[in-house]
Amino acid sequence: MIVFLTTRHHLYTVESLCNQQFGPALPVVRAIAYESAFIAQAMHRATYIFTDIERLSHWERMLAADLYRALREAGNRCLNDPARVLTRYPLLRALHQAGHNPFTVWRLEDGGGNPNFPVFLRHEGDHGRPLTPLLETPEALAAAIAELQQAGQPLAGLLGIEFCATPFAPGIWTKFGTFRIGDVVSTDHAVIEDNWCVKYGIEGLATPEIFQWEHDHVAANRFAAALAPAFDLAAIEYGRADHATVAGREVVYEINTNPHLMPLSPQKSPVRDEMLRIARARYSDALWALDTAARGPVKLQPSGRLAYHRQRSAVIGTPYRP
Repeated sequence: MIVFLTTRHHLYTVESLCNQQFGPALPVVRAIAYESAFIAQAMHRATYIFTDIERLSHWERMLAADLYRALREAGNRCLNDPARVLTRYPLLRALHQAGHNPFTVWRLEDGGGNPNFPVFLRHEGDHGRPLTPLLETPEALAAAIAELQQAGQPLAGLLGIEFCATPFAPGIWTKFGTFRIGDVVSTDHAVIEDNWCVKYGIEGLATPEIFQWEHDHVAANRFAAALAPAFDLAAIEYGRADHATVAGREVVYEINTNPHLMPLSPQKSPVRDEMLRIARARYSDALWALDTAARGPVKLQPSGRLAYHRQRSAVIGTPYRP
């Protein structure tokens, strides 16, 4: 059994795995919210995958790190140690310092430094679109920051990021998603949009040639070797890197530990149907390699912090937050 630990409002991301709607056959998969896991006295023998780490508060992340250790001590396999995983800001800084990414990032509350323009602003723990368009000058950056503050947005948690992307073709921008699932790094799919902020994809934009290009890259697992060092640097054993080719090198924009895995559905292109079959078969094989035969429940030995959290949560009737 594979158990994904997620934040309460993001259990939906792995529903296709739990409901066996992902495509190929999978081991038994369950999803548990951290809020429930933190107060559990016992949990099944299984492989546990810790996700959504960037969405946890500091207190919750410490509890998650304690839970990771309690589960390991009880004999379970666990992926993504919350005490070690690098979330967006430290990861992008580390990738830049290691020479993997040519662009850097800064926290607005720490000052702007001397960034290379253009830049854009976004929330540190958010996987949605940026807060601003591309800002071309220091004056535009200062105006955008002032506008956000005037609207009631604190600077805490906001990032400035140097722009680093090139169009795939005139009017077409792309990025790839590459997974790490345990020991396997797997090029998964491309997303295509008509602007620099490639996020959800625009239906009808891809040509037959683009579908074939995507298929060939996935079939060859084109980016596995290039992306493996980024996952290692981030101490992420399960997640999906969003990346693109810029000046002949792969640059990493984020590694999402809880990407939304949609149910498999027919595509308008048979080439893309085949691409998804290849990618999902590789994902399935990697998940099977992580599977643990379900036995249990296994009693956990909580840390002092977890025990205190359970006690206080029982007294107040809701999850305790210091």
